[in-house]
Amino acid sequence: MKKSFNSSLLNLLIIVLVMVLALSPLFPLRVKPASAPSDEFSAERAMTHLPFIAKSSHPSGSPEQALVREYLVEQLTGLGLEVEIQDSMGAENVIARLRGTNSGDAILILAHYDSLKGPGAADNGAGVAALLEIMRALTASPVPRNDIIALFDDGEELPDAFTGTKAFIRSHPWMDDVRVAIGLDTAVRGFIATDDTGKNNGWMVKILARAYTNGVWTSLSGGGGYDTRPFREAGIRVLELEDNYPFHQQHTKYDVPEIVSPGSVQQLGEQALAVTRELINVELNNTSGAQRTYLYVPYIGLLHYPQTWALPLAILATILLITAIGFALWKKSATWGGLGVAFLAILITAGLAALGINAVWKAAPGIFEWETHLWKDWPEVIPPNGWLLFILSKLVILVLFAFVYRFLRRWSSKTSFSLLGLFIVLLFAVALAISEPKAAIIATWPVMIGGLVWIIALGVKQKNKKTPLDMIAMIASIPTILYLIPLIPATFMGDGTKSVAIEAGAWVIVLAIILPSIDSLLVRPETRLKDEN
Repeated sequence: MKKSFNSSLLNLLIIVLVMVLALSPLFPLRVKPASAPSDEFSAERAMTHLPFIAKSSHPSGSPEQALVREYLVEQLTGLGLEVEIQDSMGAENVIARLRGTNSGDAILILAHYDSLKGPGAADNGAGVAALLEIMRALTASPVPRNDIIALFDDGEELPDAFTGTKAFIRSHPWMDDVRVAIGLDTAVRGFIATDDTGKNNGWMVKILARAYTNGVWTSLSGGGGYDTRPFREAGIRVLELEDNYPFHQQHTKYDVPEIVSPGSVQQLGEQALAVTRELINVELNNTSGAQRTYLYVPYIGLLHYPQTWALPLAILATILLITAIGFALWKKSATWGGLGVAFLAILITAGLAALGINAVWKAAPGIFEWETHLWKDWPEVIPPNGWLLFILSKLVILVLFAFVYRFLRRWSSKTSFSLLGLFIVLLFAVALAISEPKAAIIATWPVMIGGLVWIIALGVKQKNKKTPLDMIAMIASIPTILYLIPLIPATFMGDGTKSVAIEAGAWVIVLAIILPSIDSLLVRPETRLKDEN
């Protein structure tokens, strides 16, 4: 008993460590100081621009916007760049160009510099500040092969969205040289996601893979209209980098420099600079390639492969997991009845958790006196104290499901819960592989690896000899911890409160995979099913 308890305690420590590593990229804190080498991106240097850019509201056409425009021209001219002001279609763009040795083909980086109903520190002062720092770092680097154009476009927030971008595309002569456009829009306090690589993205995904810099490259976050859209519609390869954090201060007087996290600015600027450096010395004549799906591997790199592999890999995951379940039944680590109990327990608890949490969040505005009428995008924002309520709700679900697990373990086994949790994830993987193949990768790999771990462990299990199932369950759960746990807060950061019911249900499924790892901490020996060893 003591040995099992110690094993479960060790598993718990490993799980917590992996969870911290998995979640940390979603909340970037690392910031390079102003003393960093001149050719590197420093958020501390970038943030020095923000107090001036976001001093006050500066909508397109206002005197305040003119002051920001003058500041941009001064900063860019001081870097020795070619600088122009394009006055067209009611917008005034600030455009700068760094010439390369093979002047002609160009990479364009854009960030809109107007704000709406507030100082716009996060949206999009942070993107503007990051672009200024990127151009400074590039001028301090060796002369590139391809040109780099910085477009600080005006009028993104006008009723006719993307006015400045459209004006550049329609009438500026430099548009003929643009081959790739990278958009920077908003950095506040979350992670920077890759929201748009376009169709036939294989070429761009390979660039991302080479440029990976310990950040978060994901195609699963966010969605919607971006300032790069007119470029994509004009046939230009685009990449959109944006913090999808749905902050309630957006488009209000509270969008001030104090709410901007330097860590998010560092991640935005560092990723954009890394991609730009991969692009400046390659041929830009053909920026298309067969569609690929991709997923970051924390601190290692980018996993990517043809999107056509999505369904075959989901089928492989199905074969592996069904084989694992068959082995569990054969080796008597699970029974049909125990599998049924686990399956019903997970589904019922997930459904009740989703309904209960949804009801709590619907009542929350009245309880906390949230001024939701001031938030244009409610419920697609995170309100004040939203994270506290989010964390508390997950802790409540954890405690409740732990009791459900403890109670039902007399009729089911830890192997059954782990495998059935993976089975439910598999259902999503197959559905996504059919309907949304680029998203299937994040559900497919936890199932494939988890199923393979159980096959190997149960395959070598000897009759009448105890097997460390807690440890096996822990190893099988690591891919789930790495990818599905971060997906829960990432969804909250992308969709705000409208996603809380889905997150609650997903949390139960994840717990079903994890709790068998710490079985001895939860369940008394006399109440455990006796057929699992």
